[in-house]
Amino acid sequence: MSEHSTEISVPARHQALAQLNAGIADACAGLGISGTDCLRLQLVAEELFINTIDHGLQRNSDSIVRLVVGRDDGGLTLRYEDEAPAFNPFLPPATTAGDDSIGGLGLALLSGMSQSQHYRREGGRNIVEIGLQAP
Repeated sequence: MSEHSTEISVPARHQALAQLNAGIADACAGLGISGTDCLRLQLVAEELFINTIDHGLQRNSDSIVRLVVGRDDGGLTLRYEDEAPAFNPFLPPATTAGDDSIGGLGLALLSGMSQSQHYRREGGRNIVEIGLQAP
């Protein structure tokens, strides 16, 4: 994935968000990623994480979410894996006639903040890979 990376694993539970963010902060410090870029990675990871729990699994779960934070000459990378039902966050949401529901803004944020996005389903897991350009 990257020249240098760190893996983080947490249960898919709202209470694990602080542990997830602390793991990302530790990974950023170890990889020499700036505080601003670390906050960007945390924001992207938090959006994916909360969506996994609230929309994918639809509950707190002991299912493990894995992240890999990386850095290489091309910038920063985040690989996010979960065991929720298949969902590609980079496809436009399906809408129905008269649908005026609020939603999808976080997913638009993901696309807007990233330089590259890839999704695949493998071994019963969603795998999202996001590249962020280093300033």
